[in-house]
Amino acid sequence: MAKMSDPISFIIERLYAGMGIVALFALAALAILVVLKLGWPSGSLSRLRVRPRPLMTQAERRVCAMIEDALPGTRVHSQVSMGAIMQPAKNLSKSEWWSTFNRFSSKRVDFVVEDPATGEIIMLVELDDPSHRRSTDKDRDALTRHAGYTTVRIPPGKRPTQESVATLLHDALGFDPRQPHRR
Repeated sequence: MAKMSDPISFIIERLYAGMGIVALFALAALAILVVLKLGWPSGSLSRLRVRPRPLMTQAERRVCAMIEDALPGTRVHSQVSMGAIMQPAKNLSKSEWWSTFNRFSSKRVDFVVEDPATGEIIMLVELDDPSHRRSTDKDRDALTRHAGYTTVRIPPGKRPTQESVATLLHDALGFDPRQPHRR
């Protein structure tokens, strides 16, 4: 007789021994459950095949340094999930809340500029490249504006310079970014 640790052999042996079809299916289901439970733990992230990826591209690292230089005294975060900086409006049903949250939560903002003393988000900065679609960008900017954020877009084309980035930030905030940041 086969051991219980070998469910396939056990099932085949019982089939030949004349067990009823219902019992056979029950044993097959049990064997599948045992194999699934022992062989493939559900939700096991440790089995996924992954590799490292840089947080920012070379262009993003350059622009991040330019933002930090242009806005001294601020903290710049990169590749921030919109779900970390926004939430659905109040008074939505649970279904509406999750539906709204799922529409934006995994989208990323290139840079979030924060006041480190208060944690207040000063602005969002997007480094656009030729693959950006203007209509999608306008829609994203309207969404973040609803949450109370100003988005500064560094346009594609010419390579950004310290001066061009500082000018865009100055225009958005209404102060000279070459001076220490004061709110």
